[in-house]
Amino acid sequence: MQQKRTSQTETGRQFFDQDRPNARPPQAVSRNRPNARPQSGSRSRSGALGKRKAGAGKNRLKTMLLILVFSFAAFGIWYYIFVMDTTPPTADTIDKTILIGEIAKPEDFVTNIFDDSEIASIEFVKTPNFESRNEQTVQIKITDEHNNSAVFEAKLVIKINQAPPVIEGAEDIVSTVGNPIMYRQGVTAHDDFGRELELQVDSSEVNQHEVGQYSIRYRATDLTGNPVEIEKVVYIININIDDVHNEADKILTEILSDGMSQLEKVRAIHTWVRVNIGYATVIGGPADTVYEDAYRAIRDRQGDCFIFYAIGDVLLTRAGIENMPINRIPGTPTRHRWSLVNPDNLGWHHFDTTPTTLGLGSETAFFTSTQAKEFTRRFVEFNGTQDFYTFNAELYPAIVN
Repeated sequence: MQQKRTSQTETGRQFFDQDRPNARPPQAVSRNRPNARPQSGSRSRSGALGKRKAGAGKNRLKTMLLILVFSFAAFGIWYYIFVMDTTPPTADTIDKTILIGEIAKPEDFVTNIFDDSEIASIEFVKTPNFESRNEQTVQIKITDEHNNSAVFEAKLVIKINQAPPVIEGAEDIVSTVGNPIMYRQGVTAHDDFGRELELQVDSSEVNQHEVGQYSIRYRATDLTGNPVEIEKVVYIININIDDVHNEADKILTEILSDGMSQLEKVRAIHTWVRVNIGYATVIGGPADTVYEDAYRAIRDRQGDCFIFYAIGDVLLTRAGIENMPINRIPGTPTRHRWSLVNPDNLGWHHFDTTPTTLGLGSETAFFTSTQAKEFTRRFVEFNGTQDFYTFNAELYPAIVN
């Protein structure tokens, strides 16, 4: 059987005409007459193929467009538009006046900062001199997140600080013979801006191995050269302070109980001292420290107002109750010492354990300034004692009236 051969041209025609319902079959063309005219009613080969090729081009274009659209949808292709910020920040400047030693930050000199992007940094072009009195121009550089920057100028005036430094935590020290003393413990020095300064301690006069009363001096100087010096007293005693504390704690264990308020503890301490310590004149006057007089009270169970005050002070302190000594105004006919207490933050009140000729009992455990005046008036009427509870109010915190 003879196999039918299909030319490439005919295959192309079939491909493009297969979807055309009215398509005509291809006409036979003589291969031997290249210039022959076509038969009547037939189309030229070139013309027919030319039209079909043009139509095929349109179909190809449509197919390519559809494929392109489908490709965009399938692969999620997106277009992005990037906008670059090239504008530097703007701001208004502020002139500053500070005291010598005070520090100003770059942002203290600028306000109303504006930029299309986030601000990345605000900094000095050159750090100003804060350590001396002067007037200078400072430059502040503001940079945004796209590295656009602008420099602004402001005036800085530094004046001399005349306020002296402050030393805090320094108190009189009580130590036992031979024991080392920690002079700096709890003591700090700072300038008017709160910056810590070097603290100097002069304890050259203290003899830790001999009973006595000695002076120590704390000194500090700020950056401006303003000095400060305060003097405190060191008491060297032959009483073991731990022994006094231990005896006081034993007493508190007997008279205090869990759940008691601080005011109840104040009254319990007042009662114990009144019941267990008797009044007696002490030869030589009061000791130098509260521990020595408290020791006398525990050992001898008698003493004058200073010994009554001392044992009360130690018991109150060991019980965790805020207290401080108070003295009658110097120069009055008789001396007297008692305490101020502030239990449960009820406000400062008077506390006096010393027995009186008026027969005052629990009333003196917790009394106001008005009551103190009334007690003083009654003393005058009873035995002529003047100014019994007269004191300089400026030396003490406000007392409940």
